[in-house]
Amino acid sequence: MQRLIRIAVTAGWLVVIGCATEPTADETADVVYTNGRIYTVNEAQPWAEAVAIKDGQFMVVGSNAEVEAVIGEGTEVVDLAGRFVMPGLIDIHTHPSMSMSFRVFCELPGTFYDPTEEQTIEALRACIEEYPDEQEWFFAEGYSSPVMSEETLTREFLDELIPDRPAYVKDESGHYGWGNSLAHELAGIDRNTPDTPEGFFSRLPDGEPAGQIFEEAMNPFEDLILPLSPEVARLAKRKLLDQATAKGVTAVGDAYVFERDLADWQAFKREGALKAHVVLYHKGNLGNAELTPVEEITRFYEEYDLPGHPGIKMSMGGAIQSYTEVMLGDGYRNGQQVEPLIPVDTFAEYVRQLDEAGIQVKVHAIGDGTVRATIDGYEPTITARGENTLRHHIDHCTYIHPDDIARMADLQIPCSAWPMLNAPSGYNLDQATYVQPEIFEESDPNRDLIDAGVRVANHTDAPQANLWPWWGMEATITRGFPGKPDIPPMAAHQAITLEETIKVHTLNAAWVMLLDDLTGSIEEGKFADMIVLNHNLFEIPETEIHKTEVQKTIYQGSVVYSRE
Repeated sequence: MQRLIRIAVTAGWLVVIGCATEPTADETADVVYTNGRIYTVNEAQPWAEAVAIKDGQFMVVGSNAEVEAVIGEGTEVVDLAGRFVMPGLIDIHTHPSMSMSFRVFCELPGTFYDPTEEQTIEALRACIEEYPDEQEWFFAEGYSSPVMSEETLTREFLDELIPDRPAYVKDESGHYGWGNSLAHELAGIDRNTPDTPEGFFSRLPDGEPAGQIFEEAMNPFEDLILPLSPEVARLAKRKLLDQATAKGVTAVGDAYVFERDLADWQAFKREGALKAHVVLYHKGNLGNAELTPVEEITRFYEEYDLPGHPGIKMSMGGAIQSYTEVMLGDGYRNGQQVEPLIPVDTFAEYVRQLDEAGIQVKVHAIGDGTVRATIDGYEPTITARGENTLRHHIDHCTYIHPDDIARMADLQIPCSAWPMLNAPSGYNLDQATYVQPEIFEESDPNRDLIDAGVRVANHTDAPQANLWPWWGMEATITRGFPGKPDIPPMAAHQAITLEETIKVHTLNAAWVMLLDDLTGSIEEGKFADMIVLNHNLFEIPETEIHKTEVQKTIYQGSVVYSRE
């Protein structure tokens, strides 16, 4: 082959380009992809035509001619034929350990599908019909609370559907539940069970629980269901991980892990079953102020062979609709006043200990008061260090006071946003009846965050919403409801561009997960994590992004999913 003579050092390999001599085995790629439209998310080299991969890493990113120089006798050559390629998506906040357990046998249609109550009940009936007989409890998850009536969400209605075993169904947010009479009985819940601000029940006039279960009050029911059998627990995790691979996700954060889950993750790692980078965020607290000791988290990494770096997931609040998120001043329309789940001083000291132990902190915070309390807790540790070394971050940050956006930028606190809340979905619009209109109109301020210099990373929160990142990507750009153009957009002035949206789903998310040196962009020396799509995102209408299909998912150089 006649080539121009050039010598380059690429990703640690000496590559001789242009000599007539064939490259040696050490200089040749395992596989090359040519003739593509490759969007790299690397500012120094935004586009490429071809890539060469060796030992699971990008060896060359450039032109067809540059890649040709490392093709040897054993190199596999794949012609992309002009197809669009980008880095694999990174989903920093999912729930394969916690929530997927409740969907392993029954997933109900949530907000993405804009279901009616009738459609939801029809789906529930179908699940009941096919539910495994050997399961003592019926459990499911996924209904959209705003479309369900109080008359339906009763013990009596669920008793009629499932009279012969305890039944417990969670909504898509994971903050509300619905149980039949037998479930309440087994959980020891009756008219004498007190309501608290952290956990409470819908009630009949005589004080008996009516059927709905909120926040911390869900724990007694889940304590009876969990842990699942080892086989079912692994099936649940595997189901969500496979969904992620099919949607183009090559890095996953599990945002609530319990000790009962660790053997599964160890087995996945040792068996080579993982098709994505994984970071585990262990339970710090759940619906209350009870904190997992720091030494317990460190013990997990001493006793188990786990993927990723140590992390912890915490909640400083719950949900707007249950009045368990803090809103500043009179942010709630009814004047409700709420305190953070964890006192700020207690939280700040806990963060200091976690940071000292090298444990990254992830905090659920939706209300502007909850976000402020989280920043207040992070600030002493970040200030003492001089920077946010471990990239402690906030999940959701739906409502943020402008002063706190500036503080997040100064303290280098990232926001991991849930893009389904960018869309005028039923779940999201329901919040407008709880918070003041001027606050709701500034919800999910992605534009303001990015302009202020805050690193934003999108996540799906799957299976709280179905694992459909392309739906969220479109909503972030249009602020409309994907597939429903007649619904007016919400807070359209907070929309961001396609380039920005791709970055928050890839390189930004990798940065937040402390993985940016390894993945998140198509660059020489990084892991070869990329996806081939059915269309070029830059050449289609923004309103078609939700229809994106992944043709191939490539993780560390290997094809782990293919539609072909």
